[in-house]
Amino acid sequence: MTEAGLRTAIFHLLNSIVEIYLANIIKPFLVLHEKFYNALNTTLRTVLDNHSSQIPKWFTANFITYARTCLVIPCIYLINKGHTVIPSLIIFGVDFGDFLDGVVARFWIDQKEIESIAQDADAEGKDKPNIQESWVSAQRKKNYGGFIDAICDKVFVVPCWICLLATVPVSGHVSILQYIVLLVLILTESASGSIRFKAYYSSNGVTTPTIKGLDFSSSAVKADHIGKAKQTFEMFGTAFFVLSPFRYFGLILLTSAVPLAYESMRRKIKQRVIYVDGSTEKIDHETLKFWKQAKGLGSKLIVGITSDDKDMVANASACESVDYILVNGPAKLSISFLEKIGVDYVVCGVGYSESVVTSELSAAGRCLVIIDDNTCKLMETKVAKSE
Repeated sequence: MTEAGLRTAIFHLLNSIVEIYLANIIKPFLVLHEKFYNALNTTLRTVLDNHSSQIPKWFTANFITYARTCLVIPCIYLINKGHTVIPSLIIFGVDFGDFLDGVVARFWIDQKEIESIAQDADAEGKDKPNIQESWVSAQRKKNYGGFIDAICDKVFVVPCWICLLATVPVSGHVSILQYIVLLVLILTESASGSIRFKAYYSSNGVTTPTIKGLDFSSSAVKADHIGKAKQTFEMFGTAFFVLSPFRYFGLILLTSAVPLAYESMRRKIKQRVIYVDGSTEKIDHETLKFWKQAKGLGSKLIVGITSDDKDMVANASACESVDYILVNGPAKLSISFLEKIGVDYVVCGVGYSESVVTSELSAAGRCLVIIDDNTCKLMETKVAKSE
């Protein structure tokens, strides 16, 4: 067996083990996790709604995120001084703050919708400049809260883990396990933070369509649920790990978070190549938006042009969402051609799918159709329609 084949076999085995863990342990845990946090969300939201007039404007989700992140300084200081109870309580408080900022964010979104209706009514008839944001600027502003929340989670917990490395005993098999678990989590979460930075600042300004009838991952647990379980195990595990009498319990929770951190990273770096037909007489904002949506569905975008028209090739090359341009591509795509160039899915617009792909390709579930701004589905075959 070659080195590449051995590496593939090892990762396949590892992925299978993680999937068994997700299906048999994490999925049942998430049922209880969801019930508890739904009840807590309802309680907190009721409190906010009942006291909406008394909540100051500065009490935003981002304020809570920044405030809880700053607690990393006293937490690390106290751990270094040998304190355990107060740092543990701080970590529990930070985890609660992570949940609270989500509740507060949704509260202010609803409040702004109410205020915007009133402002629109007041603004009628007033002469004011009509300045609009670009797609990229608007999307970054929309996604900033979720981005900074995830980054601040890592800014708090990773330094705590680095600090806790110094508290691990110098010998013993359990000590080695503690070192391994903490180092793996430090490296994984640091890499995850770097990926999030890249994704946020390389955003193309268009929301990725929601896919109906298809899940790119065959896992029993969705990506956002993995993130929730991972966050709970990491924060609770760290809080108990700080306390000497509960260190081994904390180690069990942190060890449980390792497969989740691995799976989260694996899904973030999963390669998926998308192909679109770019043979168009003009490239306007609708074409650019379609290409951006298609790029959001994968990691690489290939635009195929059925001729060697220099203007078409240059226009496609100028789009930041396009990774590669296929010149003199086929007018109709087949499975064999996709396999030849390493494409996973073909993305088409409504009304263009049947003219671009073969029935064999659509029957194989390799063609996605974007039917509106936020929805995408598998292309229906003629056989499926007749049924």
